[in-house]
Amino acid sequence: MNKFVRGAVLVVAVSLLVTSCSKKAEDAVASPSVTPSKAPVTLWPFTQLPGPKDAAEKPVLAIKIENDPSVRPQYGLDMADIVFEELVEGGMTRFISVYQSEIPEEAGPVRSGRHVDASIVPTFADYFVFSGASRPTLSYFSKTIPDNVVVFNEGAPGMHRTKYHRPPHNLFIYPQDVIDSKKAEVSKTNGFFAKATTGTPPAGTAITKVALEFSRASTPNWTWDPATNLWLRDDGNKPHMAISGKQLSATSLVVIRATETDAGYKGSTGGYVPRTVVTGTGKGYLVIGDTMTEVTWSKADDVSQMSLTDSLGNVVHPAPGKTWVEVITTSGDVKFTPKVAPVPSASP
Repeated sequence: MNKFVRGAVLVVAVSLLVTSCSKKAEDAVASPSVTPSKAPVTLWPFTQLPGPKDAAEKPVLAIKIENDPSVRPQYGLDMADIVFEELVEGGMTRFISVYQSEIPEEAGPVRSGRHVDASIVPTFADYFVFSGASRPTLSYFSKTIPDNVVVFNEGAPGMHRTKYHRPPHNLFIYPQDVIDSKKAEVSKTNGFFAKATTGTPPAGTAITKVALEFSRASTPNWTWDPATNLWLRDDGNKPHMAISGKQLSATSLVVIRATETDAGYKGSTGGYVPRTVVTGTGKGYLVIGDTMTEVTWSKADDVSQMSLTDSLGNVVHPAPGKTWVEVITTSGDVKFTPKVAPVPSASP
């Protein structure tokens, strides 16, 4: 092959190489790589933890649970998504335990309803289970709890007497039996607290303990456990345990300062039954991790969600996990133990 032919072959080869590279470059520009988008994660309304696609449509069951010292440890409290603690007559407290993401096999002891329940339960519940109530309270329920909430009093599906305690402290319930009764038209719930408007955790005060005083007879405490990043509950100096053997715990605490009025009748202890008011607005505290932030709470009416607003006007929300709501009236008190900064060691 002479030099002219070799030159022509070389020119053609180079031309083909340039054309091929240009084509690949054009293809790269014309067809950029596409990153597949992740499917949105469905969250449970109360815990804000990942759940099934129909999490918001799962039935919500609210049960009144007794808190007399003689009935501890209670059944099912550690499985509740959210628990409300409220003052009743005689300085005692009772719980509204709310189940959706987890359903315990058995819960109790089940006890009677109170006026304040009508301002909490209709916000989210499909079923409300309690055992008896005074005539004024039952009349109040009939006027304030909407028809879409199925109210089960004594004789509810799965309600049974046990040998765990003496009457009237021995009434328990199988929660799944209530749900399987299929008497409720389950509607989508968004939980009790309004959705946060800011993703930035509110600034606050580092604390290690929350001491609550509902009355002289009821002084539960919460202590921060850095090993588990949970708040652990005790009543006095004794850990408050569930029948499962677990100490009651929470990821977030919400303390609501509420007004207290007379419900208009006397309880079994002979004293007037207090009525806690959780509609309107008031002061409170949101505890996330080991940080306490002062908030303002507002709830327009019995069926509306409650909003928690920080000092900047942002709506804030408990952290993902289980939440306990402590409703402290004007006759009670709450104290926070600040976290003490470690003392720097002296230079050698």
